Amino acid sequence: MKEKLAELLTNIFTTSGHSVSESDTVDLIVEKNDHRTYILLTSQPDPAQIKNFADQIRDGVGLYVTMQKMEPELYDYATHVGLITWDRDELSLQIGKAVIADLEGNATDLQLVAYDVDSNAMIADQLASRSTGFSGSFEISSEISSPSVEPFTPSAPQMPTQEEQDGFNIWATSPEMQQADTVERYQETKRTYMEAPVTTAPEHQQSLWEAPTPVPQPVPSTLDLHTAPIKLEKERAAAMAKSEIGIPEDVVLKFVPFWNYAYAVKAEHRFKNKVIDISGQGQGCLNALNGNKEELELHQVNDRVTLPDDNYEIKSKMIDQKEAESTLISNIIEEYTKDVRFNNVVGEAMISEHKMFKPSMDDIRFKIDLVYVPIWEVKGARNSVEINAYTQEILTNPVDDDVEFM
Repeated sequence: MKEKLAELLTNIFTTSGHSVSESDTVDLIVEKNDHRTYILLTSQPDPAQIKNFADQIRDGVGLYVTMQKMEPELYDYATHVGLITWDRDELSLQIGKAVIADLEGNATDLQLVAYDVDSNAMIADQLASRSTGFSGSFEISSEISSPSVEPFTPSAPQMPTQEEQDGFNIWATSPEMQQADTVERYQETKRTYMEAPVTTAPEHQQSLWEAPTPVPQPVPSTLDLHTAPIKLEKERAAAMAKSEIGIPEDVVLKFVPFWNYAYAVKAEHRFKNKVIDISGQGQGCLNALNGNKEELELHQVNDRVTLPDDNYEIKSKMIDQKEAESTLISNIIEEYTKDVRFNNVVGEAMISEHKMFKPSMDDIRFKIDLVYVPIWEVKGARNSVEINAYTQEILTNPVDDDVEFM
């Protein structure tokens, strides 16, 4: 698992223009634009390992990567000692972002942000003092001197460079952490204005306190369609498919029609002195494109769905309701047909007799409904893979005859 993860991260960083090398002390060292990052991969997060890894960082930044979900206390501790942390959720998100950036041709825009150890350590201590998870201070490195007795005065906020504004940052943590960082910068700016002497006109002073104009966010588009909900995000689908097809070239959302059905059978036949009981029930889905039966249970169906983007396709059914009902009921009758053997003794001879019993149409209660299922089709250079966006499972059989599987 660790070797596969190292290979996956190597491919991502190489694609984004980083140079990647191995080391005796850490798993990977990546460099770009004179910024160096040391990466340590672990299967189980450990406080002692985190502290030891942080102590080894001298001329760059440390990235602690684990496939496990980290406890909040361990995550806070890693932040205290100056590390960037990717646990299972953050790793999936970052891999998905990198894949999407590569699809959109922005892989070279992935930037490694210069990491100022002193300032980040002090900000981490400020965040920790407000956190209920930790108290006290943490020493990042034995070479870093302790703060002087003079009070700390926050400097003016540094504006992001044009490079950081244009391309997204693979080294950023989750959106929640980015939002927290933005709030921290705004609070520092506010304190600086309060402490500075008033030397400007009242009108200009008032403008400093004006709230920033909110950036209008795009309103997600919705689609009126009788469909199962989308439970798998586009970025995660691309990350799941990467191990199957390599670097994805395109990710398309398809709504595939299925005939969702349920039935109950109850029949009773009599022959001579025997009673033959035939009963049962079941449910399933019939693919309305290719006629294949699927063991798919749809527990949630909505009449409207929110679309992640405009890159989607609604497939038209090739099998109508009448044909689907005829096929499914014939299969049900065949499944519940019984071949019963009777033995009769006539004189000194034993006579065996076989008789077939099957339910009639009147013995079957049947319900059918057309439901669309969201499917992610992730296309590679030579083949594709399909992932059910509702069940979040990689499909072994194509839902559409036009798809060329591995």
